[in-house]
Amino acid sequence: MSGGKKMLIYLSMIETEEEKHKFVQVYETYQYFMWYVANEILHDKYLAEDAVQEAFLALTRHLDKVEEVKSTKTKNFIATIVKSKSIDMIRKKKNEIEEYEEEIVGESKENILEEYIQKEEHNKIVNAIHQMEELYRVVFEYKYLHELSDKEIAEILEVTPKVVNVRLFRGKKKLKELLMKEDNKYAKQ
Repeated sequence: MSGGKKMLIYLSMIETEEEKHKFVQVYETYQYFMWYVANEILHDKYLAEDAVQEAFLALTRHLDKVEEVKSTKTKNFIATIVKSKSIDMIRKKKNEIEEYEEEIVGESKENILEEYIQKEEHNKIVNAIHQMEELYRVVFEYKYLHELSDKEIAEILEVTPKVVNVRLFRGKKKLKELLMKEDNKYAKQ
């Protein structure tokens, strides 16, 4: 937004012509000083511009505190407003960063827990598969560990795809029994 448009916005917030004249004088006298103060605190020219705008908005509400435009008292008052707005921006940014970090940490804790649970479940299933009779274990390994189709497994084992399908079905039942037995063993401990 250009300086002229900003000035119109500020002036629209001020009631009397006398205060409008005072504000224009303050703006022209201190705008660069205010930016310098804000930039010294924020170390970012764009944030400094935002802080100066916030300070000018605040100044429109407190023009009664400005007696003489070009005085040490006024300069200190304006510097205080700019510093306050700059510090507010730092706090706001810090809070946003903390919220973001908390969100990331929370998500990563959940992800770590989910991964751990999945790995434990996977290990439990693999261990149960290794306890199965070879007839079923081999079919399971080909199907789920090596991701072969029923037809490919049938060719390797020299049986029909129907036999592979039956062994998978029976193997799933056996696997379920082994996993339930394993869960019951942990539940009793």
